[in-house]
Amino acid sequence: MTPLNEITHALKCTQIADPAYKAFREKTSKLIVLGHRLPVLQTLARTGFSFYTKSPKNVLRIWNAIWKTSQTHEALTLPLVYYRHHLDQLGLSHWYVMKQWIHRIENWEHADSLCALYSVIFERFSTQIEPTLRTWNQSKNPWKQRASIVSLIYYTSPKRKAPSVKLVLELVEPLIQSRDTYVAKAVGWTLRESYKLYPKETLAFLTQHIHQLAPASFSYATEKLSKIQKNLLKSMKLEFSL
Repeated sequence: MTPLNEITHALKCTQIADPAYKAFREKTSKLIVLGHRLPVLQTLARTGFSFYTKSPKNVLRIWNAIWKTSQTHEALTLPLVYYRHHLDQLGLSHWYVMKQWIHRIENWEHADSLCALYSVIFERFSTQIEPTLRTWNQSKNPWKQRASIVSLIYYTSPKRKAPSVKLVLELVEPLIQSRDTYVAKAVGWTLRESYKLYPKETLAFLTQHIHQLAPASFSYATEKLSKIQKNLLKSMKLEFSL
């Protein structure tokens, strides 16, 4: 049995009729949706498949083949879940493979899960990863644009090495006028996390570009601001719109 057949069989055996959830997930993806909820997929990835006995290099090779060939939403979720539980393995060899995965991204769930992995690799090998993020930043593909900034921080944590504020704001600025829903949310999300790390610089950036921010960007970006700061920015944004 091939790895893809093994995964397909496992998904079929664990599929439970959940029409409402399946319909919800189908609205966000053009892939075939079986309707598995995330905890079921996490259990599958954790329980393991026969190819888990192979070397990490070969496991990556197999996951890469699954990613490139499967047409099922849940099958593509499995390698993302697997590596979320094996962050210690992530290195440049994974990056050279996984950076190609961006080409199949077409939904926010896979996009953000992949960016979570990218952010870990970026933290460890920022010099090697940054040129690709800059290239994606200039792409016309909104998923690449989203990945170029979400992969910088993902979520702020005192346990993680933060990128420079200069890099963060340099990559956010070209996307700040985007009206693509997922790019606009990524702009706001990244500025929110940037504010946690660099409040002075990020607030100055928000003030400078307040008239360009999409509503979704503004909502996320100002989540951590004080009520006074947020109201002041709202007033400034309103003035520019008049």
